[in-house]
Amino acid sequence: MKNFKIFSGFAVFVLFTVLSAKADILVLKSGKKYNGTVSRSAPGKVSIRTRQAKMEFDDSKVSFKLTKMTAPKNAEKAFKLLKEKKYAQAEPLFTPWLKRYNDLPVVWFERALYGVGICLANEGKTKEAAPLLQKLLDDFPKTRYRNEAEYWLIELQLSGKPGPELEKKLKDLIKNPKTSDRIRAKAHQGLAKYYESIEQPEKALEEYVSIIVLHGDIDELQEETQAKCADLFLQAGRTNEAAFYYKQIIEAYPNTDSAKTAEKKLLSINNVKGD
Repeated sequence: MKNFKIFSGFAVFVLFTVLSAKADILVLKSGKKYNGTVSRSAPGKVSIRTRQAKMEFDDSKVSFKLTKMTAPKNAEKAFKLLKEKKYAQAEPLFTPWLKRYNDLPVVWFERALYGVGICLANEGKTKEAAPLLQKLLDDFPKTRYRNEAEYWLIELQLSGKPGPELEKKLKDLIKNPKTSDRIRAKAHQGLAKYYESIEQPEKALEEYVSIIVLHGDIDELQEETQAKCADLFLQAGRTNEAAFYYKQIIEAYPNTDSAKTAEKKLLSINNVKGD
């Protein structure tokens, strides 16, 4: 019987340890710690629900650097769906995190902004996605998701009514030595599309050529960029350059819609030359 009590006590200790390991740990600047579930209760207020009660503290009293947040129960599933590009299914899993961690300087708010922002962007919900991705960059300047957020922000801003402020932002991205090659290439594409929208084809062509010459290894942009270069050269009456890019498309992307279009336009160029 005595052995049973010892075993029972050990089992309870193990269970408490496991439960504690899964709990958040809120650390105050005074050094006091609480185990439970941390969330945002009101602007400037952090709450923690423990086994005994729910307590609330001002942000100024919390040591966020020492506070430890456990993963939400659905975190693994949410990121799995995001990786599988099942955005409509992933979004409702990420969305509750925005409310729970709202404006808390913790990694799960960062991930919430990213997850919901990317899902909305891929669902074509531009107005809802852009502010979340911009907030991600503003609140977490060292975020690991910076490249993806900047990439989508360019895409989303171009889908609206781009203006001079976007032109400046894209030029700043290109000049910034910390900008990745992928984002720099995307910025060139953004500038090109902006110049097309304000009917400045020469400037647009210059930006598209920059993508091919400077960022030829960014495969995701090459097919569209080469087609744009070919069309703009043809529009400018520079048929030799246009023919060169149409041939490139046919060789690099056989049996695609781009290649079929390029074949027709190349045939038209050759027929004109033949006349």
